[in-house]
Amino acid sequence: MPLKFLCRRTPRVRRPNPLGIAVFLLSLLVLAGNSPALNKGTWAVSVDGEPVARVSDFQSLERALVNLSSQYGEIEGRPVAWARVNAVRVPGGGVTIGAQELEDRLAEALGFARDAVAVCIDGEKRFVFADRAAAKEFLNRVLDSYTVEDGAERRFLEDVQLVGTRVRCDEVTSVEEAVLLARQDIENVQKYRIREGDTLWDVAAKHNLSVTDLLKSNPAVKENTILRIGDELIIARHKPLLTVVTTARVVETREIPYKTTVKRDPNLPAGQRRVLEAGAAGLEEVTFRVVRQNGRLVAQERLEAREIKPAVNRVEVAGSKITLASRGGGGQLVWPAGGGVISGFGSRGRGFHSGIDIGAGYGSPVVAAGAGVVVRAGWHGGYGIAVDISHGNGVVTRYAHMSSVAVSAGQEVDRGQYIGAVGSTGRSTGPHLHFEVLLNGEPHNPLNYL
Repeated sequence: MPLKFLCRRTPRVRRPNPLGIAVFLLSLLVLAGNSPALNKGTWAVSVDGEPVARVSDFQSLERALVNLSSQYGEIEGRPVAWARVNAVRVPGGGVTIGAQELEDRLAEALGFARDAVAVCIDGEKRFVFADRAAAKEFLNRVLDSYTVEDGAERRFLEDVQLVGTRVRCDEVTSVEEAVLLARQDIENVQKYRIREGDTLWDVAAKHNLSVTDLLKSNPAVKENTILRIGDELIIARHKPLLTVVTTARVVETREIPYKTTVKRDPNLPAGQRRVLEAGAAGLEEVTFRVVRQNGRLVAQERLEAREIKPAVNRVEVAGSKITLASRGGGGQLVWPAGGGVISGFGSRGRGFHSGIDIGAGYGSPVVAAGAGVVVRAGWHGGYGIAVDISHGNGVVTRYAHMSSVAVSAGQEVDRGQYIGAVGSTGRSTGPHLHFEVLLNGEPHNPLNYL
């Protein structure tokens, strides 16, 4: 005759019970402990008709159920359902199991506890799965979700371990649910004590936060709040639960830009250009080492490059010929600095002023009056820091009393190109630009050619 036990157990979602407290009840329909006959032979144990185990004596089953009752008798806040435990005496011996294994099997069959595998992240148990295969599937799916390049090496930034454990059945997580949870950020909170001189901007910058994010974590603090030494601010950062680091070799075909070479032609009027050879971009195959964290690019290193097609440089001819016509006759020089004339060309007192002085503030830009080649750049006696530019055909322009120069001798410059800054070096009484136009070494009035 089968022996039956009626147990309340935690259901597996099948039949939720509205009761808020699950109390493990054991009802012996037959008082097995009082019958010596029940302790003989082999007993087949089942739960709701599903075979669980065979035991060599009935008392071991009784003890297992009593132990489970004491362990899981009071589990608050969990739904319950009824389960029927049957024990049937069977002829012959057969393979029987020990007391602990029987207890474990019953606990699992009744939905109380089971063996499982936990995923521990940096030493903390985060997810529990039915077995190692499910845990590995979870980790692989997280890795796959953040893998951009095929064939990339993949790893977790955090220390991830699979650990065997025994848990309540309702602690086991499905792979799908765990993957969703793993993609969510967790909050890392710490406190910062205000020091002398701290401002909200300083504190936010120290912790790589925006002031807006800092204020969100500290609702009592406003932008105009006066911070006092010793006050504490909450520093809240959001970080992913798992960080997938991928490293891949990526090969890309990239364009090689062409360079432009400019040749000066003294026979071509300044400001005119002519293309001798059109440029063409080349192609190269570049190999990069690409590192990503959760799909976001964090590092890219160029490893090697192989030229597929060379670039063809563009060649231009730029005119440098300046026609020193009179003012109104189409001169080719531009005004070299901002400001008006404060001292003109010609006789001045007992001396002769070989150029014009342009009133401009200290440090104001000075530009080349025309295209040409720098023949002098640096200190030049009473001129102080000066630049001379040859424009061909015996024409030279001079820029003097500068505070600094941005060109060097032998350098080609374009009309209007920045060559330095206004100063007061050399024989000078204040910031200004002294500007000369020399034709075959003889000074001419610059106003006739600007």
